[in-house]
Amino acid sequence: MNIRAALFDMDGLLFDTENLFLSCSRETKQELGYSIPHDLHVEAIGRSFEDAKRIFLEHLGQDFPMETFLQKNHQRVYNHIERYGMPIKPGVVPLLKELRRRGIKTMLVSSSGIWMIEKNLEAACMEGFFDLMVSGEEVAHGKPAPDIFLLAAERGRLAPEECLVLEDSNNGAKAGVAAGMRTVMVPDIKPPLPEVEREVYKVCRTLGEVQEILPTLLSLP
Repeated sequence: MNIRAALFDMDGLLFDTENLFLSCSRETKQELGYSIPHDLHVEAIGRSFEDAKRIFLEHLGQDFPMETFLQKNHQRVYNHIERYGMPIKPGVVPLLKELRRRGIKTMLVSSSGIWMIEKNLEAACMEGFFDLMVSGEEVAHGKPAPDIFLLAAERGRLAPEECLVLEDSNNGAKAGVAAGMRTVMVPDIKPPLPEVEREVYKVCRTLGEVQEILPTLLSLP
């Protein structure tokens, strides 16, 4: 049994939006009058909205205006994207084209809402690159739980062992491993935790490196 599908995370893997979000959040925090530690943002990376909200409220208090913060920050992010374009990570398009050439299904599996997934793909002119999309809104438990990847496999009529997961965050990599899928981490903001590095199949520096070893990644012993 070989790999038949590649499951991609979005923010931090396809697009350099995690760094953009963090950059814009400095102004948003000042506007709202809050001091939000950098580590708190990092802890929320790769998680669903509900999980991220819980983390923020636990640390900042139940009165923290999470919805307002996200709304204002997303507006700043998309104002930047409209002005300068979507920051696409190096190697994304060549890797997707090579997977298509090899007959490998490509799926976008993100904790973000479907509206954000579609908006980002449109901004990047990449609407036709994925066979299937799954959002964090569709599962009860977000990453690091495996639910979202298992749902993608079910929709693609695939066994978990036939799926290659590509993730940038520790939470996402944990979810891929928990789903029983071959998981490769391409770190973005935070390096792999020691336990994550032990569990994933491979840690690559870039998606270009993923493409270089693609034959190995797609073949199962």
